[in-house]
Order: sequence, then C-alpha cells, then structure tokens
Amino acid sequence: MYIDVIAADAAGRAVGNLEAADFDLREDGTLQSIDDVRFVKVDGAAAGDGPPPIHSQVDEQTEAARANSRLIAIFLDDYHVGAGATTERVREALTRFVDRDLGPRDLVTVMKPLDSLLTIRLTRDRDQVHRAIDAFDGRKGAYAPRTAFEQNYIANTPVRIEAARSQVTISALNALAIHLGSLSNARKTIVLVSEGLPRTERRRGFEPLPTFESVVRAANRSNVSIYAVDPQNLAESGKTASTVDDNPQETLRTLANETGGEAILDANDLDNRMRRIAGESSAYYLLTYHSARTEDGQFHEIQVRVKRPDVRVRARKGYWASTPGERLRANLLAQARDPVPAKPLEPARRISPLVRPWFGLARGAGGRTRVTFVWEPVDRVPGDRVAPSPSRIVLTALGPDNTALFEGPVHPAGPVGPTGPTGPIENDPPGETSARAVFDVPPGRLRLRMSIQDATERVIDSDVREIAIRDLRAPVALGTPEVLRARTARDVRALVADPDAVPVASREFSRAERLIIRFPAYAPGAERPLVAAKLLSRSGKVMRDLQVQPVAPDDENQIDLPLASLAAGEYQLEITAKSPAGEARDLISFRVTS
Repeated sequence: MYIDVIAADAAGRAVGNLEAADFDLREDGTLQSIDDVRFVKVDGAAAGDGPPPIHSQVDEQTEAARANSRLIAIFLDDYHVGAGATTERVREALTRFVDRDLGPRDLVTVMKPLDSLLTIRLTRDRDQVHRAIDAFDGRKGAYAPRTAFEQNYIANTPVRIEAARSQVTISALNALAIHLGSLSNARKTIVLVSEGLPRTERRRGFEPLPTFESVVRAANRSNVSIYAVDPQNLAESGKTASTVDDNPQETLRTLANETGGEAILDANDLDNRMRRIAGESSAYYLLTYHSARTEDGQFHEIQVRVKRPDVRVRARKGYWASTPGERLRANLLAQARDPVPAKPLEPARRISPLVRPWFGLARGAGGRTRVTFVWEPVDRVPGDRVAPSPSRIVLTALGPDNTALFEGPVHPAGPVGPTGPTGPIENDPPGETSARAVFDVPPGRLRLRMSIQDATERVIDSDVREIAIRDLRAPVALGTPEVLRARTARDVRALVADPDAVPVASREFSRAERLIIRFPAYAPGAERPLVAAKLLSRSGKVMRDLQVQPVAPDDENQIDLPLASLAAGEYQLEITAKSPAGEARDLISFRVTS
C-alpha cells in the first residue's frame, strides 16, 4: 500500500529530512509497520537532449514511471462552468499554470466530460495542451445539444439534463483517476475546474454507473489527489466564503479533502493557489506498508502524524479497498483503451506429400549450430497424372522471436547433383539458385515454412513444421551424416573429389548404387576423436565394421559403402566418436531395394 504525505514547516516550506521513525501511520486505528519512506522531489526539468514524445500507451507507461516527471490531469467540467468571463478566467489561469509551473518532463492531459474514455493519454506536447485549453467553453445553464450523443441521450427537461450531465462528469472523472493509477505508484494530480457537482438521486437502471463515492474510492486507491478549482469570482457573484457551503461547492470541498488535495473556491487568489498545486506535486513523502485488507471492498481510515512538533502533515483520510469485480472492470477498461495487438495466427503444421526434406546439423560460428537443408521430390505413383511436379521450394526459417534466419529458393537435389526443371545443374552455381540452404541458428526450436512451386513458380503446396536444433558445443559431438549416392565409377570419383557435393534427402537406394557418407566429429581443441562405424541389421545386430577415412577439413570423416552385397531390406549405420573428454553416437537408417 502506498500513501503520499505532504510535510511542511510553519512557513509552508517543504520538509525533506524525515525518516521512518518520525512517522506514525495507523490504519483503522492500528499502528502499521512502515516498510519504506521515500522523499520525492520533482521539478519536471528536462535533462540531456530533452524527454521523448509520447506516441503510444507503451510510451506513456514508460515515461510515467521515470523520475523527475509529474503526472497532472486537467479536467475541464464545461457542464458546470459558466460562459463569458468565467470561461476566460479559466483559460488564462490554466495557460499561466502550464507555462509557468510545469516543466518539459511533466506529463499532462486535458479532458472534458464528453471526451472518449478510450483516448485518455498524457503528453508532453504543450501545443496540444494549449489547444485543448483554448477550446474550452463553459456551458453551465446552456442546454442546446452540440453532439449526436447529447441529442440522443441528454436532450430533455433542464432537470433531467442536469442529472445526466452530472452522471457523465462523474463517470469521466472516475475513469481518469483509474487511468492515472495504472501508470505509477507516485502521487498524481487532477485539477478539477468546476463550479460544483450537484449530488443527484440514483435512478433505476443507473445503479452500475460510477457515483461520487466511486470517484473518491478510485482516487484514493490510485494515489490521485484532486484539487477542486471553482473559477467564480466571489466578489462578482455576490457570494462570500461563508456562503459556499451549498450542495454543489460542498462536493468540491469533499472531493479535495477526501483525496489529500485542496479546494480552491475563490478565484481572487487563483494564481497563487494553483502555484501551490504544482509545489505539492513536486515535494512529498511516499510511505509504503503492507495492509491485510486488500480486496474487502470496505473503507479504511488512514491517520498519519509526525513526531516532530515543528512539522505539519497532510494525507488522504483513507482508502476504499477494491473488490475482485472492480479490479476486473479496471483491467477490461485498460484493454479496451489500448488492446494488445493480436498475434498473427501461425500457419497450421502440415507435412507435404510432394517433397522429402533433409536437415543436417554441424557446428557453426559463435556457438551456433549450422543447418543444411536439401530436398527431393517424392516419387510419383505410377499412373498418377494429376499430382503436380515440384520444381523448387522457397524456404523460410524463423527463430523464436519470429526473426527470419533464412529466406530463399532451393532447387531439388538429384542422384549426383542438383536437378533443375530442365535437367541436372552443377552444385551451387555462382549467381544461381542453390540446391541447398545453409544458415547458422542458436540451439532450440526452429520453425520452417516451405512454399512448394512448380516449374512456372506457381505455388502447388506448402509444408510447415518445427524441428529441434541440437547444441553441438559438447566436448565430443557428431554432426549429422550426409549421404551421397553414386551409380557409376565416374560418379564415385566426382563425389570423392568434391568436398562440397550436395547430399541427398532420400534414404532408399538400389543395390546398384554406392553410398559416400560424410560426417563431422568434434573433440576439444585440436584433438581428433577416435571414430568408428558399424553396419547393423534392422534388429540392431552387428553385420560388419566399416572403414572410416578422415578427409579435409580436419573434423570431416568419410565412409565408402557399396550396396551390391546387401540383400533387399532395412539397415542401420552406427557411428561413434570417442575421446578422453567423452563419447557421442548416431544412427542412420536406410533401405536397400532390389
């Protein structure tokens, strides 16, 4: 719980050297333990290059939480302020107040009863504040409707119009106090310019709307102090200070007294009294304590005293604890003002039946993992003349924050090299679309979107999936084995001579083919791990050991596996890497056809 306290000496000067031991804080007569006492000194002056402008709710919340910024709302109750000289007096007094007493860091808003509650926003734009003040025009006693809302909902007899105007004013003032409370725990100020709010009887159907007491509750919960300013000149109106205790002006006095503010009911000393508003917003104590009655919906009296005889203090008289329903309504109002933009719906996961992708992992730069992507068209079913033939994939790889880590077209990989729509092409020709995509990503989840196109670049299908990217920074690790396939001796020589040959995605081969399998194995420093490979049956039984040859670069290894001696069936290739620092193991499954 936060309570703001004004402390001054006999001359009215702020006292800034009080400590927790100097305060006596009681809630409902029970002494409270003060957790923290902070003297807040704010002047609104700009530092450095000047404060940033306010463009959004995020800007408003960020800047409102900063030190050296006062939060001040000016509520112009045009329904209860007379026209002519009174209106002009309001404009002049507020213009001097903004120009003389507020600094460039201060956040200000100007609001009238009929302003939309969804557009309340504090600003540092003084031109905007001045325009709002200059446009103020008192309408007390003038009942001609000026808006469609007034025409449809307020037009009636003067008595009914006054009742509706009071309700509109109270509702807007309540919403303003709630909004200010959502911005920070510091002291906030509402300058209410009005000649008085008449108390009206509640009518059937209006029970859920805010009342005069609702405004007091909202202000006290939000650490908002209301300074009620009656711009009437008592000498001109024929009133005296002893005659201002009729119902309308008494509501102003009650609002101010119950919220720790002040009622300024005589415009003869308006400038000096408003200067004091800025002063009390600039130097105050913020007391923090824990209350056991957080959401019981009851009023709890607060008494603050100071043990030093030369210091006078002023604080709000208490607070109304919120209820769960009131807290829910406040949250709904905040969401209605600036709703959180809905995140765009992610495409549904889908595995395309037209393509067969493969993803290989190796160590990348800076502790990241290097991903290699290749793909092949799925073999067409004999007699199927309807299924389109994919010619390329436009791949988009997205990180956890929706950042595109890779985006571009990729051609299919062929038996020996990539195959384009017009036949085989060379591996990764300079300046042309590659048959593979290579990019580095951090370990974790990686989202992939594939737009599958035909030879005319028409989209014929899509593939959306998510894969796990392993962290290969372990002392001993194995990268994903790449499988290269060859049919002739010439193909074998070409693959062995090409360290950058494009692997295939397929894991089904004929006995007439020969596989070249390459994989990186990592160990600490310049150490090379001991690498071994075994051919296993489908059940995992060892059939024979395979020879592993190191190749450049230093981490790469290669296995030459002819398939002619293998019967048709499913097999596994087990690869292990060992060093004193640890061990890593990987399995590749493949199928041999006749």
